[in-house]
Amino acid sequence: MVPTAKRPVKRKRTVLKGLEKGRQMHHRPDPGRWFYSFIPFKISTGGAAPLIPLLTMDVGGGPAEVGVVNAIGSTASMLGGLFWGKLSDRLNRRKIFLVAGFLGTALSTLLFSIAKSVHQIMMINALYTFFIAATIPVPILIITKAFRLEDWDYAIGRFNEIGGWAWVAGMVVGLLLAQFLGLRGIFIALGMVGLLSVPWGVRTIREVPLHLRRETLGVYAGYVIEKFRYIPNVITHLPRISTRGFGKLYGSSLLFWIGAMLYFTQFPVLLRERGFSPSVLYLMGIGNSAVSAFMYMRVGRRLGREGGYHALIQGLLLRAGAFALIVLAMHLNGPQFLVLSFVSYFMAGYTWAFIGISTTSIISRGASARDRGALIGAYNMISSIGAIAGNFISGFITESFGFTSDFGLASLLILLSVVPLIGGKVKSSGTTL
Repeated sequence: MVPTAKRPVKRKRTVLKGLEKGRQMHHRPDPGRWFYSFIPFKISTGGAAPLIPLLTMDVGGGPAEVGVVNAIGSTASMLGGLFWGKLSDRLNRRKIFLVAGFLGTALSTLLFSIAKSVHQIMMINALYTFFIAATIPVPILIITKAFRLEDWDYAIGRFNEIGGWAWVAGMVVGLLLAQFLGLRGIFIALGMVGLLSVPWGVRTIREVPLHLRRETLGVYAGYVIEKFRYIPNVITHLPRISTRGFGKLYGSSLLFWIGAMLYFTQFPVLLRERGFSPSVLYLMGIGNSAVSAFMYMRVGRRLGREGGYHALIQGLLLRAGAFALIVLAMHLNGPQFLVLSFVSYFMAGYTWAFIGISTTSIISRGASARDRGALIGAYNMISSIGAIAGNFISGFITESFGFTSDFGLASLLILLSVVPLIGGKVKSSGTTL
């Protein structure tokens, strides 16, 4: 009888312990609350990104100058990633570099408002992307320290989702500002918004000294929105270029990013040449980014499990078709041109989930845990080189042969990027096309 009498007491103690634990969990600080400090920063950069080529043209630049401005910015971002990564590792500090990135990016945004020449825009854009680079690799490192291993994927996905939709919100803010302000006024307003991330970050970001080798980190799904066309993947260490069976994927990626930049660099130039206002570019950017974010979060898990060469090829073929639509639109005028251009840009955003997640899936499935970090580092390096090359040559192709040649070559390169992938195999599943 005694044991029977004690059983309710044990149950009561268990319930009380559970309630106490739940109360402690409820009051425990959210380790991801600093994610929200990125919202003003993302709104600012999302709103400013489409304006840089327009400002370049306003001060007398043409397609070639727009391409060079983008290429310089991409190069500065890539070098900035190396600089900030090495410096933060040496000092073993993270928070200070995030806050410096917020502050430097906001101040650089304000500097765009006083640029009077293409050369000044080149220098400001290099400074702008250099500071943006300080904000890209550090969050993942903080997440790996602040969250448990089993929560890494969730935390990184949540961080990317918040940033992705804040980027879309930035384009909406830019669209609204464009109804009342000129380009320079919009840069000032967005710079002021970006400054809000500085005190927010100081208050919420916790310093988490780390001792790790960056190249040992695994592969995680990257941008929810294809911001790579504005800022390339940041390289925090010079990778050991090793194919390990992924040489064809690297070759495909090189062709893909050259083709993608031929298209994205000159798209705003084309709209301006056709007489459309910044509001039209913002509307198209909102459609592109919103569908990209929606599709990424909707199909991300499914592609992460089932993706691979099949999904990647599907995305590339759809994008080649989307790019071809703009070639067809070149022969139209008025509303017909605008509608077809919007469909082309919208479809480019739709395909990003297939391409971005599938590439990550191929590497994460086919590489060993030991080689995974080095392989993704090599992929980032090759992709950045392709993007810089595409930015640089796009303007010269457009000025020498016209928009039709530039966009036609972009579509062709995307189509050719499929060729190395035919017959590709995901090692872990043994699935061959």
